[in-house]
Amino acid sequence: MYNCPNTAQVQCIPSADECGVRVVVSSDVAITRVCNDIAYTVTITNNSDQVLKNVVLTLPLDKALALIPNSVEVNGEAVEANCLDQVCIGDIAVGETATVTYRTTIMICQRYIKAQARVNFLVCCCFMKKRLCVTSNTNVVQACCCCNSANN
Repeated sequence: MYNCPNTAQVQCIPSADECGVRVVVSSDVAITRVCNDIAYTVTITNNSDQVLKNVVLTLPLDKALALIPNSVEVNGEAVEANCLDQVCIGDIAVGETATVTYRTTIMICQRYIKAQARVNFLVCCCFMKKRLCVTSNTNVVQACCCCNSANN
């Protein structure tokens, strides 16, 4: 879809209003059980004074989770993604928000499941392109390790 550069070596700063780029990870549940699904939403809001170019989302899945195939969407459009290591978003205009949604299944018993996104992008600074990175909040879901049955 877009040219996705290697973003592993880019130093990140926390998401904050003063930097002009806000990244938020949220889930549809706060407490759930093993074998249940969790729907996540990542919003990337550009409140800076310039277009964010070649935006790339990196969101390592917690070891307790499995990504549900064909569940990743960028701005409502399905994208092919086997993992969330580098989901290419494209450009985000000034004042615009990009939304990435995906679904996972809890595969193993783990009390707390955490999700934190990294968003890399290009901006122009002093006639040079710079690759910057912003991290999101940490979303935490509490997982009950008991079995999910119709009798509970």
